[in-house]
Amino acid sequence: MKREEGREVGLRALDQCEYMVLAVTDEAGLPYCMPLNGVRVGEAVYFHSAKRGEKLTCLRLHPQVCLTAVGSQRVVQQAYETEFTSAVARGTAYEVTDPEEQRAALRAICRKYAPDCPDRVEEVIERHLSNTAVGRVELEMVSGRERVYTKG
Repeated sequence: MKREEGREVGLRALDQCEYMVLAVTDEAGLPYCMPLNGVRVGEAVYFHSAKRGEKLTCLRLHPQVCLTAVGSQRVVQQAYETEFTSAVARGTAYEVTDPEEQRAALRAICRKYAPDCPDRVEEVIERHLSNTAVGRVELEMVSGRERVYTKG
């Protein structure tokens, strides 16, 4: 089993993951976690949300957050092992209010999650922008772990 750790492994996991889990603190000071579609752009992760709801309420009250992601995962049954690439990231969350940054973030999300359907991106963004909130997590700490099975 080959293991690797570090920031670059974590960034790779954030880029490769199908979804991330955002951990926040709610109004009562309790943890609240939710899966979301996020995309890393430089030193930030962008995500979209409804304009109202517990997620945004939590972020406004307690902007310090944690993201986790699994970039890849495979069980090696014969060895009772699991290969994986994972990330834990901490940062400060902000609600994006600039319309151009919102559009750029939504374009990046579309490129990651719908790369085979680029022709309608602008139409979809414009249709949903008025009802969509965009969040940005400024990455302050990223760590990653990778385990690769090697026979023998």
